Amino acid sequence: MQAAFDASVRRLPQLQLQKLIARRSSALGIELKTHEVEALAKHLLAGNTSPFELEGRPGLKGVTLTFTEEDNAELTGLADRIKAEMPRVIEGVTKDASEVLLRRIRKQWPQIRAEHERNRSEFAETIQLIWGDALNKLDMLIATTESVGGQAVAVACASRSKKRIALTTALDRLHVRGIQVASEVLTLLREGFADAAFSRWRTLHEISVVAMMLGDHGEELAVRYLDHDVVEAQRAAEVFQRCHPKEASKRNSVAELRQTKAEYDAVVAHYGPAFKSPYGWAAKHLGKEKPTFQHLEEAADQAQMRMQYKVASYGVHAGTKGLTSSVADVFGEGPPGAASIAGLHEAGIETAYSVVRLTGPLLGPKWSVDKLAGLKTLIKLRDTAARAFSQGGRAMSEAAWVSEEEIETWQREAECSQDVERGED
Repeated sequence: MQAAFDASVRRLPQLQLQKLIARRSSALGIELKTHEVEALAKHLLAGNTSPFELEGRPGLKGVTLTFTEEDNAELTGLADRIKAEMPRVIEGVTKDASEVLLRRIRKQWPQIRAEHERNRSEFAETIQLIWGDALNKLDMLIATTESVGGQAVAVACASRSKKRIALTTALDRLHVRGIQVASEVLTLLREGFADAAFSRWRTLHEISVVAMMLGDHGEELAVRYLDHDVVEAQRAAEVFQRCHPKEASKRNSVAELRQTKAEYDAVVAHYGPAFKSPYGWAAKHLGKEKPTFQHLEEAADQAQMRMQYKVASYGVHAGTKGLTSSVADVFGEGPPGAASIAGLHEAGIETAYSVVRLTGPLLGPKWSVDKLAGLKTLIKLRDTAARAFSQGGRAMSEAAWVSEEEIETWQREAECSQDVERGED
């Protein structure tokens, strides 16, 4: 379309000249045919000064076409007129073109959609054949984690003790959100989006680290953590005022902003200036004026996860590393542009470990037989899921390509593994 549009624009001077030629020749009583007018215009625009002969017009000799100053002004002013009219012309052309394109897409969409669905179905079957055992075990772990954590919260809420109200509230909310994120990771893995799943695990890791910090330091830190919501609200209010000054100046907004600022000033006065920072709720317990998430990792004894966290961050931000590396790149072909059957083990293994870390703080500090049994169950499910993902990852890294025979072999091995586990149970 752009090429056709450019060609049309380039022809405008010729078309304008053709109009002048037709007008001047008609004034001399000579009616030229369309192709003759076009040929003469091309002759003139080419810079030719020699006489021009029309084929089949032997009687036309010594005819001179004279162009006036008005004609010259009309031609020289064409560029300005084109420039002035171009926005309107482009708007009309693109509007018509978009409508044509939209009609074509809508007409072809049923066929395109059917093809997409076939491809998705075939891809999902391949994922299930290779990773189905690992994915199902992760699913079982997540569901069991949700149940064990939920039961621990129910027991805590039923207790008459009021010593851990803030801690139970914070850990419960973190656990609910963590299970949601873990489920998102599982969904992405089932669709073959290894990098996206690893990026979502990054969030799960952050949630689990915070939960571990609260579990280690108890009620006082949990109160600070929940109160820090006011700091986040104030930061959001400042962005709102900067980006939407008109909305912020309305009466209702002004009242809400003042209330938020008053609450913010109160918590900062209570906890101190260090409370203002993004992780200021942990400043006192970490002994840091401006603690970072890395400080939280170290305090939660998770410093060894820094490398995995860094790699998972590539898919979150817009840095070039996210364009040149991928956890799914096991064949050395560069990061895939679409879903892949490779690389699912990274997010799968880390998610299995993180959901257990997330649940542990909910079960302590007073341990019962039920809680210990629940934790041991989660650890066994975690190890089983992680082992299944590790096996899939090794198989993918060792394979130059994936044949149907290899897929069938993996499926048989997975079924045998399930039979053995059932026998152990």
